[in-house]
Amino acid sequence: MRRNCVLAAAIAAILVPLPLHAADTGPARAETSKPNIILILSDDVGLGDIGCYGGPFKTPHLDLLAAGGTRFEYCYSTPLCGPSRCQLLTGRYPYRTGLINNESHNAIQPGRELMIPTVLKKAGYVTASVGKWGQICLGPGEWGFD
Repeated sequence: MRRNCVLAAAIAAILVPLPLHAADTGPARAETSKPNIILILSDDVGLGDIGCYGGPFKTPHLDLLAAGGTRFEYCYSTPLCGPSRCQLLTGRYPYRTGLINNESHNAIQPGRELMIPTVLKKAGYVTASVGKWGQICLGPGEWGFD
């Protein structure tokens, strides 16, 4: 069960900080030494499903990304998408933020918790959120994404 949760923290429905520096060309791009960051989170994917984790399914593109980057191998998650996403964005357990189920999305307010996009922006990254956002009344921009 824990291993299934790990993959939920690592593979694809929301591409959390997706720096757009990869699209840059020219001298400014050559001067930076910061790595590009692609964080992939998906629902309902087990750890054993992805090739780079020993799964039976062919996932060559994910395997290539994993081979050249960092993989989550130990992570704790919840069986609900809202609290899991909040945990990934804040680095805090859901009971710490108050977002303990999919209906408690108003428990956490922008500015109350330090979020990954805010930290990355302070480090000079451009961030984006692509994919599922859920039924939160506030969009990715209010949570720190460009």
